[in-house]
Amino acid sequence: MLSWTLSQASKAVLVLLAVYFLVALYLHYSYVPKPDPPKAALLTGPFHKLDNTAYQVMVPQIDGLADFDSGPTRSTITVLEDGRPLGSPHSRSKVSNGSYTHWRGSGITNGRTYSVTWK
Repeated sequence: MLSWTLSQASKAVLVLLAVYFLVALYLHYSYVPKPDPPKAALLTGPFHKLDNTAYQVMVPQIDGLADFDSGPTRSTITVLEDGRPLGSPHSRSKVSNGSYTHWRGSGITNGRTYSVTWK
């Protein structure tokens, strides 16, 4: 049976704590978690024509992610056309030429067939 003095037990505990903290520090800086895969949905309509170049679709499931007055670039959605991302998100002026907007209560606006991903 081991018989340690208080001094020896204290040293052993300090060595174990030092090893523990070194391992924890290493793991903290070396562990990189995998990001969640993006969520996706096919935009199927109904689409509402706004003008000659723009359509609108409501997607209530992601309305909580939308831009709003004090967060005009909050939305993380990416609108895809045939699997390719369209440009110019967060367009508050007239949407055209591949631009789009995702505004709270207004859905997603653009004039093409889309799918959408978000984080």
